[in-house]
Amino acid sequence: MGNEWLPEAVVRLRLERRKKEFIDYIGVNSEKIDANIPVFFGQVISSLEKTLPGLGDEFIDPFIDAMAFAVLAASKRSDDIPFIQKLFDHAMRSKRGNRSRAVYDILIGMKMITTGKYAEAVQQLKKYQALDVMICPAIAYCYFVLSTQQTPIEKNGRSQRPNNMSLAAREQMIELVRLNPPINRLQDFEITEDPQIDKIFWFMIKQAIDWFPSEREFVRIGIEKASYDGKRDVKEELLNIAIERFYNDKFFLREFYKFKLENRDAGGVAGVIKQMTQQYPDDIEPIYYGMTLSIITGRMDTYFRFRKLAFNKNIPAQAPLLLDYAFEVMRDRKIEAAACMVEIEKQFGPQHYFVTLLEYVAHDFQSEDLKKVKRAKKASFDAINQYCMKLLKIEAG
Repeated sequence: MGNEWLPEAVVRLRLERRKKEFIDYIGVNSEKIDANIPVFFGQVISSLEKTLPGLGDEFIDPFIDAMAFAVLAASKRSDDIPFIQKLFDHAMRSKRGNRSRAVYDILIGMKMITTGKYAEAVQQLKKYQALDVMICPAIAYCYFVLSTQQTPIEKNGRSQRPNNMSLAAREQMIELVRLNPPINRLQDFEITEDPQIDKIFWFMIKQAIDWFPSEREFVRIGIEKASYDGKRDVKEELLNIAIERFYNDKFFLREFYKFKLENRDAGGVAGVIKQMTQQYPDDIEPIYYGMTLSIITGRMDTYFRFRKLAFNKNIPAQAPLLLDYAFEVMRDRKIEAAACMVEIEKQFGPQHYFVTLLEYVAHDFQSEDLKKVKRAKKASFDAINQYCMKLLKIEAG
């Protein structure tokens, strides 16, 4: 940039500082900026050219986006659709790259929903259905609300069948499954932070689960979205639905196993392992989970029971060697762990990268700092677990 080269990390740091300064300025001068948007964006570009000359489009355009969203967030006119369109039009003119306005169009569409302009929102959003998992449910919600404004259609003079808007809402949720759009592609933008839009997504997912009880994909999408968003209560609710309706689905069993493990629910984990074993009696995966649970809980009897089952399934020799070492390490039996390491070196070769890694971490087992020892044990177990899962072709999820 200019005659001065700066590492990308330094550029990003300086941009973050400028962003904070501008956001503070916007908060104090919101009405003034609203009244003269072109001047504001001119100030933004001038500031970037002065403080970071030669800045590339890949940095300028996201900065312009951030400024546009900051102006909108601070404005008293944040629900005024013509104002928002004007704001984004000026932001687009200030950008240097490919000038895609998809994010702007989507945000306008979401604002239309929150201000009750449902028919207009459908037209605004429909070309972006495949962009992010939030879009189809938002469109479906528009149809759902519009359906409540239609007269119900009677069938056989008694029961009612869905009207055309209600059917359109269902079709839009089916389209979500067909398109399978990415989750959280819009996570860096204001759209995903709107609690009302978030509630709409979850409302429509639960509607779809009720409408189509045999369709697993709505449950899967919900679980994956809940995982991304850190909504553990929602994830647990969906997992319980999944295990009841799709009890032999390995994806849901695997997710339930991980959820119970994260909650340190040994009894729950054991229950999932039992269910998975019943559904997949010839599979090594539930047996492997049984071995790792036994290592975590320190249960020697169950460890050797699952170990014997693993050998009956012709498990690759490297896996039980590593798991034996992990079992002894977690039980703090240093002599036995050292003996296991000797066997590992024979199997892998002393110069193998994984042996080197385990031996390096093992030095911390001798520390007098109990926290350091605990971290070293966890690092060893996690490394061994990941290596064995890859060896056994078990999906990490």
